[in-house]
Amino acid sequence: MTDYVWSPQVGPQLHAITARKVIDELLYGGARGGGKTSLLLGSFAQDLDQGAAWRGILFRRSHPELDEVVKQSLEIYPATGGEWKVGRREWHWPNGAQLSFRHLDNEADVTRYQGHQYSILLWDELANHSSLDAYKAMLGTLRGPAKNKRVVSTANPGGRCHAEVKAYFGIDRAPGGYVPFRCKKSGMVRCYIPARVEDNRILLEKDPGYIDRLHAVGDPALVAAWLEGDWDASPGSMFAVSRDSLVVDPFEIPDSWVIFAALDYGENNPTAGCLLAVDYDDDVWVINSYYASGAGAEHARGINRMIEGCPFTRGKHGVVGRAARQVLAPSDMWTKRAPGEASQARSVADTFTENGVYLHRANMDRVNGWRNIGNLLHHGRLKFFRGYSEPILDSLLSVQRDTRNMEDVAKGGDDHGADALRYGINHVYKPRKGTKPAAADGGRLIEQIIAEKPSSRYA
Repeated sequence: MTDYVWSPQVGPQLHAITARKVIDELLYGGARGGGKTSLLLGSFAQDLDQGAAWRGILFRRSHPELDEVVKQSLEIYPATGGEWKVGRREWHWPNGAQLSFRHLDNEADVTRYQGHQYSILLWDELANHSSLDAYKAMLGTLRGPAKNKRVVSTANPGGRCHAEVKAYFGIDRAPGGYVPFRCKKSGMVRCYIPARVEDNRILLEKDPGYIDRLHAVGDPALVAAWLEGDWDASPGSMFAVSRDSLVVDPFEIPDSWVIFAALDYGENNPTAGCLLAVDYDDDVWVINSYYASGAGAEHARGINRMIEGCPFTRGKHGVVGRAARQVLAPSDMWTKRAPGEASQARSVADTFTENGVYLHRANMDRVNGWRNIGNLLHHGRLKFFRGYSEPILDSLLSVQRDTRNMEDVAKGGDDHGADALRYGINHVYKPRKGTKPAAADGGRLIEQIIAEKPSSRYA
C-alpha cells in the first residue's frame, strides 16, 4: 500500500480534485470546516510533475490570513521535495515548479501582476474580497505551456462580494452545485462543488465538538452559512432577513398604483436599475430590474426595456409597460466629462435624454436611506417579484454593515442594486399612519414629491 503525505477525503473534496481536466474555474466550499485550504494546496500539488511549466499563486485578502495557509503547506510540501523561501513567501521545487503566497488588501494591487504568467490561480476565501474585479483581471495571467491550467477558489457564504460570487458560479441557478456553466465570452467552464463540515471526517474525529460550537454562535444566518453552507443566508449583512419572506409571485399592477424607476450608474462597474410600484398603503414592490456592464446609450436602452417591457404594468388602454412617473439617478450623471470647449462637454444624463430616458436627481442620503429600507423590511412593506428582481434583492441582502459606522453600509462589493433601490426608497418612503389611507389614492406619494422643492428632497 502506498503512503501519501496528503490525499483528498472521499466526497466533495475528491470530486474537486478529480475535476481538474474538465473544469476551468472551480469554486469549492460553502460551510466552514470543509477542508477548503487543504484542497487548494492539494490542487497545486497534483501537477508538480510538470516542472518549471507549473507555476502558481495563492491569494488571501490580508497578509495575516496567509499564516494558516503557510502552516498547512509546511505539513504537506516538504515531503514532496519543496523548499520554503521564508522571506519571499514562496515554495520552490527541484524540478522548477513554484508556488507564491500573496495578499490583495487593495483590488488595485492586481496591477503589479500584469505581465506575469501562471498555470494555476488559487483564491482562498474569495467572497471576502470587495468584488471579483481582481479575480477577473488575473484571468489574463493564466497562460503558458502547462497542461490543465485552471483557477481553484474557496469561499463561505457571506463576505463583501457574496452576491457576486453566488451569481458568477451559478449558485443562484443551481444551489446544489455540480452543474457546469460555460462562459460565452471566455469559453471557460465554471462549476461550484459544495462541501459541508460533515464531509471533513478528519476534522470531526480530531474535534468532535466543532459542530456544537458552530450552533452556539446563536445568529441563525451565521449558523446556516457556516454549518449548512446556505448561500441564501448572508451573515454580517446590513439586513438580516429571510429571502423567502421578501419574494412574491408576480401579479398585474393596478393602473392606479404609481410606478417609478431608479438606477445606479456605472462604467467601470455594472449599472443597476429597478422598477418600483407604490400601492395604496405606501408599500413598495420591486417589479422589474436591470443589471449590466457597459456604458452610456447601452444602459439608457436597457433601462427603457426594463420599463417598457415590464409585463405587469398595463395602462388604461391595455398597453403593456406603461411609463414610469420618474426615473431617479445619482447626481454624478450630470457631470460634464468630455474634454474641449465647455459648450461641447456632455454628461451621461444628456445621453440618456437623447435615448428617451429623462432623469431626475436622486436623494442620495445613505444613512436615512438604509434606515428607511430597514423599516420597510421590518414591517413587511417591501416585496420583490420572483424571477424579475433577483439582481436587486441579491445586492440588498449581500451588503455588509460598516464596522466604523453601524448605520451605514460598507462600501465595495456588489452594492449597485442596493444603491439603486435606496435612491428610489429615499423619495417615496412614508411611515405608515395609524389609519388606513383612503382608497384610489395611489398617486399621492409622487404628487407630493413633485410638489416639493428640489432642495428639500434632492442631494
